[in-house]
Amino acid sequence: MEINDGDEDEFGFSRNYFLAKDMAASGKKSTHKLSDINLVDEQELRAEASNVEPKHEKEIESLMESYKSLYSKWVFELRCGFGLLMYGFGSKKALIEDFASTALTEYSVVVINGYLQSINIKQVLITLAELLWDQLKSKRRTPSRNLSKAQQPFNTRSMDDLLAFLDGSQVEENDGVVCVVIHNIDGPGLRDSETQQYLAQIASCSHIRIVASIDHVNAPLCT
Repeated sequence: MEINDGDEDEFGFSRNYFLAKDMAASGKKSTHKLSDINLVDEQELRAEASNVEPKHEKEIESLMESYKSLYSKWVFELRCGFGLLMYGFGSKKALIEDFASTALTEYSVVVINGYLQSINIKQVLITLAELLWDQLKSKRRTPSRNLSKAQQPFNTRSMDDLLAFLDGSQVEENDGVVCVVIHNIDGPGLRDSETQQYLAQIASCSHIRIVASIDHVNAPLCT
């Protein structure tokens, strides 16, 4: 039987595959250690990285400018009670921060870095409630009876009470709005179902507007 070069290559690949499987099953462990790896010095790595020429600078700049032309539309949508969710490949952090710093100057803005593990959702609610309370006090010289009731320290109130205050049907919506910028709303610190439910409730509050990014590669499969 004649075996051509292609068959020999395929046979060699198959043989090596099964040999590798046999060696793995033999229980032999590698003597290599992680400490044996010759790591590059951080300063040297940074120096080399700085020499790498960025690609597609003009295209990225053009894309950013096209997004900036939409800022007024995004602000209008927020004023109408909607939220904004940025998605797609690549970081959206610079875009969202530029939007917040240039187009949301008339609002109080709270930034949440969802890619961090140490996020306390109740502390977020307390911060939002305190900001809204400050807005209401500054816009009303004489607090109403309903506002006077809200003077109880927010850090002693329950999650439901905080959400009720942020939704404040007793307060006109134009009296105060707080924008919440969430980088990576599906990040490790926000991904569990309980936190996601609280975020949904926060987004539904009449005095809150959400501007968020979603970064998990499988996020569209979860919607």
